Amino acid sequence: MIRRGTFGWADFLEPLCDSITGPDFYLVANDFPSYVEAQERVDATYRDEAKWIKMSIMSVAGSGMFSSDRTIKEYAEDIWKVKACKVPQE
Repeated sequence: MIRRGTFGWADFLEPLCDSITGPDFYLVANDFPSYVEAQERVDATYRDEAKWIKMSIMSVAGSGMFSSDRTIKEYAEDIWKVKACKVPQE
């Protein structure tokens, strides 16, 4: 239907159609059914406000070890071999 122009812009969308039906280097077409299933689970969870909020909070709480401050500190110490200096207090 896209190729026939049912939705308009057939020429504009032709490269998209070609990328899915032609050489699919990133296996977009192969993974699309599992993507749709995962998105359906996301949609269902989002509609359950209490569950979505809990999952959001737990996600943020679990990401503490991935802070940019920690990463920069580790780069400075382990890669650049520099030491931290104290910030002057006014």
